Amino acid sequence: MSEKKRAGGKKSRRHFPRILIFLLVVVLLIAGTHLFFYLSPMPELDAFLNQQYSTRFYDRKGILLHIMPLEGGVRKEYRTLDEYPEYLKKKFIEEEDSHFYFHPGVNFLSVIRAAKQNKDAGKVVSGASTITMQLVRLIFPRTGDVSMRTKIDEMFLAFKIEAKLSKKQILELYLNNIPFGNLADGVASAARTFYEKTPDQLTNDEIDVLAKIPRRPSEYAPPKSCDYNTRCNHFILYAIKNLKETYGVIPPEIYLSIDCELTEKSESLVQLQLSEHQSARIHNGAAFVINNKTGEIIVWCGDASFKNEHAGQIDGVLALNQPGSSMKPLLYAHALENGFYPSAILPDIQMDFGASGVYIPNNFNNRFNGPVSMRYSLASSLNVPAVYLLHEVGIDTYFSRLMDLGYESLSKSRESLGLSLALGAGEVSLYEMVRAFSVFPNDGRLTSVFFEKQEKNPEPMQKKKRIFDPDTTRVICDMLSDKSARALGFGNAKVFDTPYPSIFKTGTSNQFQNIIALGATSEYTAGVWMGNHEGETVVKQTGSSIPARVVRNLLDTLTKETDAKEFLQPEKYEKREICALSGMKPGPSCPAVIKEFVPKISGENADFEKTCSWHRVKNGTVVILYPELYRHWASNKNFHGTISSEGDRLQIMTPKNNSVFVLDPLMPAEVQKIHVMALGGQHGGAQLFVDGDHFYGSSDSLTWDVPLTRGAHTLTVVSGDESHTISYTVQ
Repeated sequence: MSEKKRAGGKKSRRHFPRILIFLLVVVLLIAGTHLFFYLSPMPELDAFLNQQYSTRFYDRKGILLHIMPLEGGVRKEYRTLDEYPEYLKKKFIEEEDSHFYFHPGVNFLSVIRAAKQNKDAGKVVSGASTITMQLVRLIFPRTGDVSMRTKIDEMFLAFKIEAKLSKKQILELYLNNIPFGNLADGVASAARTFYEKTPDQLTNDEIDVLAKIPRRPSEYAPPKSCDYNTRCNHFILYAIKNLKETYGVIPPEIYLSIDCELTEKSESLVQLQLSEHQSARIHNGAAFVINNKTGEIIVWCGDASFKNEHAGQIDGVLALNQPGSSMKPLLYAHALENGFYPSAILPDIQMDFGASGVYIPNNFNNRFNGPVSMRYSLASSLNVPAVYLLHEVGIDTYFSRLMDLGYESLSKSRESLGLSLALGAGEVSLYEMVRAFSVFPNDGRLTSVFFEKQEKNPEPMQKKKRIFDPDTTRVICDMLSDKSARALGFGNAKVFDTPYPSIFKTGTSNQFQNIIALGATSEYTAGVWMGNHEGETVVKQTGSSIPARVVRNLLDTLTKETDAKEFLQPEKYEKREICALSGMKPGPSCPAVIKEFVPKISGENADFEKTCSWHRVKNGTVVILYPELYRHWASNKNFHGTISSEGDRLQIMTPKNNSVFVLDPLMPAEVQKIHVMALGGQHGGAQLFVDGDHFYGSSDSLTWDVPLTRGAHTLTVVSGDESHTISYTVQ
């Protein structure tokens, strides 16, 4: 080998390490640049990755209810890349960026070719934008004229995005965000807008059309086909509000707990009742049903129609209205845990409860039944016994219990609510009523309520919030399902006569402006409210059986799907015979005996442990010796064998001494009166004096109605040489 060749070989070998070093430097430079771009902050990209898409809402059976619009009404659905057909992905890459998988965000050959074409044409005829650069423009929208600096900045940002995201992520973002015009962004929304299809349902021809639209939407877009109707409007609004509070950004797909078809059936049922009673100005109605075990919302009907001309967009499930008597079972349950037994006899007589803001209740039928058992008082929804119970157990303790039951609507009303709370004077929502009523089939526990479908096993019952002892709610369920006990107030209404175990409670507010029905089986609790949101007075006395028909229908439907189980019987109580009138242990003279729950273990002083002292035999005839509380009521009744109160000392029974009355500024003055009742006297009649002035002449019944006037006053009743005086104040 010549010297020249040997020298050349040595020279090549000396250059080879330099080439390796150069290549290594280039690789390190590229890798360093890539790492720099990857690590450098890009808050706009982060915000874009976490943007809100148009959430698809489905019901529990997979029925599409709503696709949430974004600002300006734009729909932008999100789909993972795997949910797009392979042909669709290939077609969009072919149309927009055929070298997508081979460039780092910028296709330099395309840039050079576009520059030459633009120069030759003397205008911009080609943009050389890659899919990544188009994505840049979505993340960083252009403002003003497009300059060379703008293009360079977009290329730089494309490099950064390629460093931070994989090609799969870039393509997925592009397909989900590219605008198609017609208020549709992203391929999924375009497929629905133009063809009413999901991406996987598109034909190849339809994909071919979609792939061309982003270039010139006005030229290539076909006519819109989808109107984006929403089902279960009120519930969707409720769900969106709560999801935003929970997630901030709502996930692209949500499966809700609601049964769409049953909710729409409830809307039809409510509308039917509203139509039949339109002349009574009942314009609005709502229905709400929850699953007792899972807490899932099954039915949410905010009104018969979201487009109802009578304020139909107001959600009747959340609107606040007076519940009337529908809350009484909670009061009775509270009383059972505060000194009362199921066998207790309660007064259903005209009486006042002397305290600040004295309250004189009346029954819905303006009748008084005297001594009535707790069972009949509750099932027939008598008013006076309920107020009596609240007076005895205390407003504060009951109010605290209502707070535990979730009646947050009442939290700011404590100071204005007195004994009328027993009759549902405060304003609450149907949502709160139904949830609270579910404690009875739930053995005293309050369930958490969910608007999303619960895929996992339901919350164990023992983890639910304990409100009442199980035996307390089991006794109440037994009372509310007692058809014979309900007959006193409602007769034998067929609407409550279900072939499966169920409980019902109804309520009406003053002037029948709100009528409510609650019902439950072991599995579900349902509630229906009817009235009007516009404040109009209902012109007819419409009964609570109207909403009860809807409740019954809903429970019938649900029970066909899931059988209703028998309500459990209390363990610490047993049914024992008691006197039907006194609630005491039956004596030989008691004409009627019933069975009622009494504690298995109790003190000797309980009434049901004592032999009845009300019934006596006189001259071979059974007579009744009423306690003093009932004697005035009995004196006005033609009961055979009743011992008269004649011969007792004269006294004013109501109002109580030092009572304080409050004038209601919303009621006409002429209807605001004090009902005065006296007892005793030797002459069978008496006269009443107000502030020393003669008011009325002799009254054989010893009753008078005295107008309320502000100030301090005295009442004096006179019979022969007897008299009795009490004082009262009107504020």
